[in-house]
Amino acid sequence: MSSDHKIRWSEFILAYIPTVIIWILSVSLLALPEYTLTNAIIQSIFILIWSYTGHVFAHMISTDWPFNILNPHVYLHHKKSVDLPRWLELIIEAIVNFFGFFIFIIIQNIFNFKIFSTSLLLGAAFLYITIHILDYSIIGKEDHKLHHTKTFCNYDPEIFDTLFNTRCEPEKPYTNMIVEVPHALFAVVLAGVIKYIWKLD
Repeated sequence: MSSDHKIRWSEFILAYIPTVIIWILSVSLLALPEYTLTNAIIQSIFILIWSYTGHVFAHMISTDWPFNILNPHVYLHHKKSVDLPRWLELIIEAIVNFFGFFIFIIIQNIFNFKIFSTSLLLGAAFLYITIHILDYSIIGKEDHKLHHTKTFCNYDPEIFDTLFNTRCEPEKPYTNMIVEVPHALFAVVLAGVIKYIWKLD
């Protein structure tokens, strides 16, 4: 990471903004008609930011015994402290990723208040899991491999790594995120089907 962090704005806009707009709008649709579009967009933006900050937090919290077993993202997925088959490790990681969004549903139920649409949270979770497990872990993305070797950089989404100077190699060209648009469509369709079947908000 560079100390003289300078964002290349024209490249930034072309690489990230179209995809982020599609992500936000498509996931926001899941909250309709129970929430207004403006409210849904605000929810989507918050959850998108959370997908980055939650990941950063997961790496910052203690990983020493006995707390390390409470942090399976680092304990199993990064440090591989238990020798698991790759498929089982990724299933556990997908569940951990899902819980990072489902926690908001739990908190809302415990304190009996409603801020986030359940369907929107599901869509955001499916989007995150699809990109992290399929693209980054199974297919493999070079930037994500750096995250596993250097740990405290390349948290993703890359737009936030760029904004907050947490890219492992900030001098590299920005990745055009448009290739991740199909994930949003898949996530929205899957969450939409679940919303329809279970009559979620």
